[in-house]
Amino acid sequence: MFYLLFTFYLLCACYLVTRAGFVKKTGLSNVTILFLFILKIAAAVLLGWMSQRYYPQGNDYWGLNQNGWNEYLVMTSDPKRFLTDIFQSNYGDDYGGFFRAFGSFWNDLKNTLIGKLLAVCNIFSRGNYYINSLFFNLMGFFGHVALFRVFSHIYSNKGKWALITGCFLLPSTLYFSSGIHKDLIVFCMLGLYSYALYFSMVDRMTMSRLALLFTSFTALLFIRNFLAIAIIPASIAFVISIKRKWKPARVFAAIYLSGFLLLAILEVAMPSFQPLSVVSLRQKEFLELPYASSQLDKHILEPNIKSLVRNTPEAINHSVLQPYAWNAPTRFLVPLAIELLIYQLLFIGMLIFNRPHQRFNAFILYGICLSATMLLFTGYVVPNIGAIVRYRSLYLPFLITPVLYQLFARFLPNRGTN
Repeated sequence: MFYLLFTFYLLCACYLVTRAGFVKKTGLSNVTILFLFILKIAAAVLLGWMSQRYYPQGNDYWGLNQNGWNEYLVMTSDPKRFLTDIFQSNYGDDYGGFFRAFGSFWNDLKNTLIGKLLAVCNIFSRGNYYINSLFFNLMGFFGHVALFRVFSHIYSNKGKWALITGCFLLPSTLYFSSGIHKDLIVFCMLGLYSYALYFSMVDRMTMSRLALLFTSFTALLFIRNFLAIAIIPASIAFVISIKRKWKPARVFAAIYLSGFLLLAILEVAMPSFQPLSVVSLRQKEFLELPYASSQLDKHILEPNIKSLVRNTPEAINHSVLQPYAWNAPTRFLVPLAIELLIYQLLFIGMLIFNRPHQRFNAFILYGICLSATMLLFTGYVVPNIGAIVRYRSLYLPFLITPVLYQLFARFLPNRGTN
C-alpha cells in the first residue's frame, strides 16, 4: 500500500513543481525540472535507506520521523495539547539558553516544530518515512530553485548547466539537504531568504518578498540561530552595496572589520560582557558528546579574541580542508573527501584561469562572507568530521556555483545560454 501511495504522491508532486509559477520562472524545461526534482527525491530515498541500513540502532532522520508520529497521536487525541505544548519548557520555568546546543527549551523547539509539521504530513502518509521525505523535499526543492533564479539573474541566463550543477547537483548538498532533518529546512529557508533579499534590492520590495524575508529569517532563528545571526552583517553589507552603489568589496570589508573592532573594544571596555562566550560554550557542549569514529582533536576555545585568532588556522583546516582524500577516517567519508578535493582543484583552476577584469558582485560576496562565517564557526566548535561535512554542505552552492560559472565562461564563452 505504501508503494502505491508513494507513487501517487510522487506523480502529484511532479505535476505541482512543473506548474508552480516560482519554478516555471527559472526558464528551465519541464523535462529538466522533473529530472532535477526526481533526483532530489532519489537522494532522499537513498539517505533514508542508508541511515536505517547502517544506523538501525538510532539516527536523527528516523528518530525525527518517529517523533512526528508521536505528535500525530497527540494531535488526534488531544488537539489542545498539540497546539499548546509547543510553548512548554521541559526544564520547568527555565526558558534561557537560546544559543545552547543541548538542554534548553530553544534547542528542543527546533525538533518540536519539525515534529508538529510531520504530524500534519502523517495525516496523508500514515507515518511512512519515505512518503514524509517526499513531502519535505517538495518544500526543500524550492530552496534550490530560489538560488538558481538568483544566480541565473546575476549571470544573465548564461552558463545554464554550470548554474544547474552548482545549485542542484552538488553531491553532498543534494544528499544532506534531502533528509527529514533540520538541514533540509535550513537550506530551503536560506535559499528563499537569499532570493527575497536579492530581488528586493535589485528589483523592488513587494509584500510577498517582505513576508518571505520575515518568514525565512524567523525560521532560521528558531532552527539554526547562529546562521540567522551570521546573515545580519552579510545582508547589511549587501543592501548598502546595492542602494549606495558603492564598491561591494570595500563595503563588505568595512562591515566585517567594524564588527571585529567592536568586539575588541567591548572586550577591553567591558570585560564582564563576553559575547564570544556563546561560541566557547558551544564548543564545550560538542566536546562533551560521545567520542565519534571521525573525531578531531581540538584546542579549547576561550571567550576572547586572542583565543579566537589563535584557533583560526585549526578551524580553517577542519572546516575547509578536511576530510583529506588520502586519509579519510571512515569509508563513508571517502566519496565526500574526493568531492571536496575536486572543489579545491576547481577553485585553484579558477584562480589560475580567471580573467583579470571579472569581479564578484555584491551577492557573490554576500554568499562568500556568510559561508565563510559559518564555516569558521563550525571549525571552531564541531569536533567531528562527519558533522562538519553535513553542516558545510549547505553553503557549498554559494561558493561553488560562481567557481563553476567562471570556469565555464573561461573555456566555453559562447555556449550555454538558455
